[in-house]
Amino acid sequence: MKSSSQLLSIIALTLGLVSAAVFGGNAKAAKTMTVNYVSTSGQTLRAPITYTRISNGINAFGTTYTYTTSGYPATKSGYVKTIKGYLPHKIQQNYTYASMPSSLTVKYIKESTLARKVDTQYMKQINAYRLTKGLKAFKHRSSLKAKTIVRSKELWTKLSHVRPNGQSYNASGSGYAECMAVLPTYFTPYGITTYNSGQGAILVYNSNGYVSYKKTAQTASHELLTCDAEHRDTELNNWATYSEVAFSFHADGSAKMAQLFELAGAKE
Repeated sequence: MKSSSQLLSIIALTLGLVSAAVFGGNAKAAKTMTVNYVSTSGQTLRAPITYTRISNGINAFGTTYTYTTSGYPATKSGYVKTIKGYLPHKIQQNYTYASMPSSLTVKYIKESTLARKVDTQYMKQINAYRLTKGLKAFKHRSSLKAKTIVRSKELWTKLSHVRPNGQSYNASGSGYAECMAVLPTYFTPYGITTYNSGQGAILVYNSNGYVSYKKTAQTASHELLTCDAEHRDTELNNWATYSEVAFSFHADGSAKMAQLFELAGAKE
């Protein structure tokens, strides 16, 4: 009986070792990835988040790429978060379990900084095109710039050439004219739209992943020069001395754009 008991113990121990080898070989160690959120100027924008995975990897924005024209993204499925007042400066990648780094930093650009840089590119493009048509480049005017910034903010509450106060820069004899453009939501509830879907102006990222001020501006300038004769004629008018543009971005990549034209001597 003793030898039989010993034999059973040996068999049980052997089976246990085999079982441990089989199941232990398939088990993966838990991996963690700590994500830091900072601005392009180095400011910490929110507390770091640590993600733990035991098999699957982690996505940046989500799993399905779709297009929508309204709403802020639900980014719980991805490690890139919506941060008010900022947009991702660079497209982030998805990671498999094997490729997950222990830490990474997601950089964001301030909305106002992005707007200012896109503004500059836009006016360069409009003025360059005007020169090819034998027209003078528009001049800058700080007081007009201030008006366009106000208008770009107003468009979020009332998307109309009629301002919230009931007035309009397109009023006959005012000495002003106005063009507007809308950039639909870029970061969607299901992921990120990385292409221009024929929706006109849109936020654009370069092939290297970084946001492109020039290409974003081009979508707007092209839209307003080609959408219809009225907008094109306004951009190519020969009466306005000054013109300024202002983009106003939101954290989901959407934006409103206002451009004002002013005849020299127009009433302030």
